[in-house]
Amino acid sequence: MNMNLSTHTISNFIVAGLLVTAIGCAPASKDATDTTSSKNSIQNVEVVNPSTNSFIAETVVAGTAEPNRSVMLYAMEGGMVEKVHKDIGDQVHKGETIVELRNPELYRQKQQLEAELEGKKSTYERLESSYAKTPALTPKQILEDARAAYLSAQAKLDGVTDRIGFLYVRAPFSGVLTARNVDEGALVQSGMSNSNATALVEIQENNPIRLSIPLPGSDAAAIGVGMEALVSFPELAGQAFHANVSRTSNSFDRDSRTMLVEIDIDNADGKIKPGMYAKVSMQIASRENVMTLPVTAQVIVKGQPCVLVVEDGLVRLVELKKGLANKDYFEVLNDDIGAQAQVIVKGKGLVKAGDTVKAVNVK
Repeated sequence: MNMNLSTHTISNFIVAGLLVTAIGCAPASKDATDTTSSKNSIQNVEVVNPSTNSFIAETVVAGTAEPNRSVMLYAMEGGMVEKVHKDIGDQVHKGETIVELRNPELYRQKQQLEAELEGKKSTYERLESSYAKTPALTPKQILEDARAAYLSAQAKLDGVTDRIGFLYVRAPFSGVLTARNVDEGALVQSGMSNSNATALVEIQENNPIRLSIPLPGSDAAAIGVGMEALVSFPELAGQAFHANVSRTSNSFDRDSRTMLVEIDIDNADGKIKPGMYAKVSMQIASRENVMTLPVTAQVIVKGQPCVLVVEDGLVRLVELKKGLANKDYFEVLNDDIGAQAQVIVKGKGLVKAGDTVKAVNVK
């Protein structure tokens, strides 16, 4: 019985050994083959050569339409609103009365001063006549005092007359009424003596319209008075306005680091409204025979613009020296990037410096 058990055990060992041999000789699986193949593959990347072109660089910025002039009108004399001649949207002309005020106290003061003036004038004229006929009987000092009293009364009357004139609030320039804050019967205070006085109306002059543009500091040096600009407004689709830079602040805002640029645009038809946003394109420079690359060639590495160049099948990272730029191309100033350089434009995210790649030129 022991003999049979030993023979059976030996047979099992022989079978197991044959299985191991069979497994060891079996061909490798497909997954293992693919893994080995992928390690040995070379990444294809699309490249372009720098091109020499006539280069026009422009900047596109947003601006806001503002009135050429705008003023909030306050009463220069207190009183009750008797009549408002204009409402919002109405055109006004320089010197035209917009609001009339009423102040009975001023008219009473005027009547009183007129009476005083008449008396002082009579006294002065009588003394002057007497002095001319009998200078010994009329002291000169009395005549001079009478003359001073007469002139003082005249000045007081003129002052009250001016104050009565201030009851008529007039337009300082021609424009359109954009706000009305009072109605008939309202009591208003003088804006000259009260800091919390209410503005009566607002007037804006909208022809020309003044376009305010906060220009980035990087473009400020290239912008000057007289430069051409193309302006469009989303609310006025299909229309473009050709204009020129009218003025610049020549100073940077401390917070935004931008320079204020203003463009005056003819607005005789009133289509452009204050508050509209504008898209402004300005050509900041142009040069001939400039070496350029498409913007798709650029990569940012640690905040620095770079390109990936293929040299002898290897990827090299090159820091960029850029000149002019627009939305499609940028000027290349690097001495180490020549006309025959192969710069990666597609596949940049699949490779890194030092990788072996196959460059495929894009025409």
